[in-house]
Amino acid sequence: MKYNKLAYSIMALAMAATATSCQNEEIDTFETDDSMVYFQKVGYTTSAGGEGYSNSTSFSFVGYNEKLTKVTFNGELHTMGKVRDYDRPVKVVVDEEKTTMIKGTDYEVDLDTVKIHAGQAVAKINVVFLRNPRFREKAETLVLKLLPNEHFQVLEKYKTSNSYSASSDDTLDGSVYSFKIDEVYSCPASWATLNANKYFGTWTATKFIFINKELGFELSDWTWINGAGSKITAGRMPYFAIKLQKILQAAADEGNPVYDEDGEFMQLGDSYRVDYSKYYN
Repeated sequence: MKYNKLAYSIMALAMAATATSCQNEEIDTFETDDSMVYFQKVGYTTSAGGEGYSNSTSFSFVGYNEKLTKVTFNGELHTMGKVRDYDRPVKVVVDEEKTTMIKGTDYEVDLDTVKIHAGQAVAKINVVFLRNPRFREKAETLVLKLLPNEHFQVLEKYKTSNSYSASSDDTLDGSVYSFKIDEVYSCPASWATLNANKYFGTWTATKFIFINKELGFELSDWTWINGAGSKITAGRMPYFAIKLQKILQAAADEGNPVYDEDGEFMQLGDSYRVDYSKYYN
């Protein structure tokens, strides 16, 4: 019969703890016929075979090309007990109280078909996260929660590491898996150093993304400025502003003006302003 390695760890710990507390008492061990399910992701491994676990995933779209419109991550399910020769459905729901994401807008997932397949002890729940402006405002959270059903009970607590030296206080909740996604930009310090307001106008995340796209900048280019080989230098700022002004003006003239974060037309510094007058006549 096949058993999950965490089950052996828990059985060994239970036997050791009971034996040392009272030699004459009957030892309680894990009943391997009682199938249990829990979330677990391996966060790190050591050369000695040690593993550290987690029950969450975090990701930021910041700095990624706009062609990346979605990403897929998974919550990994593990089981304790005997491996069965038939499929076993697992009951997973969205924890609405702890979730701030909107299904269909921020993420897509099918929880109705989650199961541990015959002969298997592990399964993955794939969640697709959809890049959208909501993630630019703040990090949004999705929390999945396991519920017991006719096939599984839920393991709600286990150690964060398979190391015997790990404290019993270091535990994870196996019943939940959380995803935190964002695309929160911050104004780089070099914006002030370059006096970028003079050329590009007031910084906004939407404008920053537009500038990087049109001028081919990476986030790292804003860290290394004015140095040999750097893309962004103080001397080139007028050139950048003129190029952006032409791009924005062409879009406006063609009837496709670019909008900024506040819903108004995107504007540059006073000496490089885009003419949107036809939209006000």
